[in-house]
Amino acid sequence: MKIGFCIVFLIIVSVAACGGGKKSSESFFAVDETKEAADLVDAANKKLKLIKKRFKDNEPRYEQLKSALKAKDETKVRELSNQFVDQITAGTDEGNEAIETLRKAKNMNINADFRQYLDMKIVSLEKYVEAFEHRRKAAQILGEGYDPKDVMKRDRVLAEFKQEEEKFNEIIEEGRQSSQDANDLAKESLKKKN
Repeated sequence: MKIGFCIVFLIIVSVAACGGGKKSSESFFAVDETKEAADLVDAANKKLKLIKKRFKDNEPRYEQLKSALKAKDETKVRELSNQFVDQITAGTDEGNEAIETLRKAKNMNINADFRQYLDMKIVSLEKYVEAFEHRRKAAQILGEGYDPKDVMKRDRVLAEFKQEEEKFNEIIEEGRQSSQDANDLAKESLKKKN
């Protein structure tokens, strides 16, 4: 998620939100909550920055895990896998908190474009959480079952690991596309307002 772009979009939506509301039947005197919703989105974005940092910090460990698998270093594979499970669980919890924050913002009295943007960002984050659940399972499979001495078990565990990693890559790409679609919507909305 491009944080700077999101903030610019939110500012412009805030300025243009005077006519926005949940339904056309709402009272003329309904209070616009775009500013409060934008503050919630800002809080969610701060969580997302932490998640991205966690992900970036763990990428070298993932490369170490691949190397340990090549070297058939059971101890290192288990150690790194368990670290991944812990890190992914913490990141998933943060991701779910960000999703809930965006849902609160979406349910406020905001304009339709902002609401649709938030819907799309929520879908994107849900995809990321789903993808990381597959990566967590992959790490858990290795942590619990990797045994380089038992060829049949090792091959089964590696096949399950590979399958979960493929699911991770597929779903993470869906999340990226959904995020891009949301950003495209924001750009179109900005063009309409100008």
